[in-house]
Amino acid sequence: MLKYISIPELNFVKSWKEGLIKIRSLSKFDKYMTIFWLLGPFIYLIERDPADLWLSFLSIAFLFRCLKNQDWSWTSQLWFKSAFALWAFGLFSALTSQDPFFTFQQGLVWIRFPLYVAAAQVWLAKDRDIRIVMLLSMLIGMLMMCGILIAEAIIEPKTRLTWPYGDLVPGGYIAKVSLPLFCVLIAIAVSKKSKAGLFSGIIGFLSIGVSVLTGERNNFLIRACGGILASIVWKPKFIMISTLIIIEIFAILVIFFSRSDLTDRFGKQFLNSIPITNTSDDNPYWGSWRGGIQQGLITPVKGIGPSGTRKTCINLNTNLPEWLPGKNYCGNHPHNFYIQLFAEVGIIGLLIGCIMFCSLIKTCYNARLKNFNCPMAATAFVVPFGLFFPIQQFGSFYGQWGNLFTWFAIAFAVSQYQDWRKN
Repeated sequence: MLKYISIPELNFVKSWKEGLIKIRSLSKFDKYMTIFWLLGPFIYLIERDPADLWLSFLSIAFLFRCLKNQDWSWTSQLWFKSAFALWAFGLFSALTSQDPFFTFQQGLVWIRFPLYVAAAQVWLAKDRDIRIVMLLSMLIGMLMMCGILIAEAIIEPKTRLTWPYGDLVPGGYIAKVSLPLFCVLIAIAVSKKSKAGLFSGIIGFLSIGVSVLTGERNNFLIRACGGILASIVWKPKFIMISTLIIIEIFAILVIFFSRSDLTDRFGKQFLNSIPITNTSDDNPYWGSWRGGIQQGLITPVKGIGPSGTRKTCINLNTNLPEWLPGKNYCGNHPHNFYIQLFAEVGIIGLLIGCIMFCSLIKTCYNARLKNFNCPMAATAFVVPFGLFFPIQQFGSFYGQWGNLFTWFAIAFAVSQYQDWRKN
């Protein structure tokens, strides 16, 4: 299959062979750790705890490697400086919060995610051929997940799919873990009138259809909008883009007409749940945003500590502030990274977080400027731009599952930029 999606700018067949040769030539420790890293997309198919152990182990191994080699030059990058500053300020906010033990614990372990990004960029994925081998691991993992979810839709049809986790999150795997791969496939599909373009389009089309079947609207939008952006940022052909959009719209309409429950979920229900347009009392999506905003206004400078909103929201006086419409919905978090940062680490933490988000996007965009000819590098910035786009529903910024999906994709995107050493 590799030859059918290979192009001169991204030869999967050649890179697969050369990548394996390069892995064999590594030191024993680096070789085993690289192989372990390449297993990530398959470990993510199991459950959240194995995935978290995988990511955390790689982060810790990277720290020990840096200690052994006394190499901390990678910490000079702005994206990591801001991530470290956000982590440190979150710990300060936790220590001065109403529940310091809980919030400190929640804030402390968050650092594993930016450390994993650094490990991928600086160590595990610094070679382009090895990155392409990981891209192929993502492809196999994504096809496996698509097969699992199609089987579930046939055997146990329902509005929200749950296989293989038994939880309403498989759309996160499709939309986030494989987002770098999806961007590459779409970029190839709209730029090449060849077998590679055709097969890339078919695979992308399959994953979009499965994303609809999961019933996860936000993850579907991340994938759809990310695909649209990826289709116009790398050597696009107008006819190819138009054809792809028409085919995807047609496929989605077929699914909607055959599944009235999905039509309602992605139609009327979705429009009624948009927080910025519906601030009524009966909209829990706005209610979760409102609770976060209200808590941020109470402690605007430093916030109430990482993940503190889940414990304090229920005690708020919902009549205040009077100018804020709607009614609070007190879930585990405000369901928006920016509102959550404002509530839990205050204005200072929010500003640091925005610097981190922007610097991650800029780092990936630098990869595009450096190596535009490679679709993997040229579309890398789409990943953090889509995953950190502010006006959307998020999981918890300090949570587990959502962050595991998100930072896996971010790490692969950031690894496309290897000129940080020169800077």
